[in-house]
Amino acid sequence: MKAVVTGGAGFIGHHLVKRLVLDGWFVHVIDNLSTGSMKNLEGIDETQIQFHLIDIAYDPIPDLEAVDAVFHLAAPVSVPESLEIPSKYRDGIQRGSRNMIEWSYLHMVKSFTAASTAAVYGEPDQLPIKETFKLAPLSPYAEYKLEMESYMKKSHRSTLKCTALRFFNVFGEGQRATGGYVSAVPIFLEQYQSYKPITVTGDGTQTRDWIYVGDIVNAMLKASEAKYKPEMPIYNVGSGNETQVIEVAEALGGELVHIEKRLEPMRSVADISAITKELNWRSRTNLLSWIKLVK
Repeated sequence: MKAVVTGGAGFIGHHLVKRLVLDGWFVHVIDNLSTGSMKNLEGIDETQIQFHLIDIAYDPIPDLEAVDAVFHLAAPVSVPESLEIPSKYRDGIQRGSRNMIEWSYLHMVKSFTAASTAAVYGEPDQLPIKETFKLAPLSPYAEYKLEMESYMKKSHRSTLKCTALRFFNVFGEGQRATGGYVSAVPIFLEQYQSYKPITVTGDGTQTRDWIYVGDIVNAMLKASEAKYKPEMPIYNVGSGNETQVIEVAEALGGELVHIEKRLEPMRSVADISAITKELNWRSRTNLLSWIKLVK
């Protein structure tokens, strides 16, 4: 079996590449290294991967033979930056995704599984968030992810099974505390390990649905392996549980400092009943338990 992983040198991508290789796949890793790093691929069997330094928005994608599955993770990921430089996100998400989908169709790839985002929901007025909720993206990042989903729907067919996974707040080993999308978890960890005060925004009672990177990988594999359905599947990928930011900080221990509150959703939690029922998937790693192991 052969796979392509775009963004395969990034945070989620390298975890997926490692799992695919362990499962016996040969993996073509495509990355422009704008946020990814070759260090992330160290320790993976070099005979089972081939790295391609490619920007899928602008560069030709090589002819790769007999690819069974594409896992599309490549994208710029900073919501604030997308507000300042929307063209970067139009090209990196909309154009890059379209190029990769068209390449997959022309090369007779069986499945195309892509990382979308919970940001497409904006700020829903009820919880938990279901896939059927009204979509109200508040940033170019979210808008172009939604456009990616739309193009996937048009391309979805029995010869190219497409699936979009709307990730909630991902955490796990190897996550950076600076640059691009930055979650509270790696920031808090870096502060704790550097003996610095942990900076909690506002009173910390805002909640998020944090999902472990290993569970994300499992969801992507299950989605890729699932049987074709006439209507393109779209699934929330979260834990289905709310965790307050202050709980995360207190789980680490040490000094806490409350900083100025910013404009952000106060609560977020995914309804994961669809992916649980249809793919027999659910999260296995609890954030607070994971923190106790790694701090």
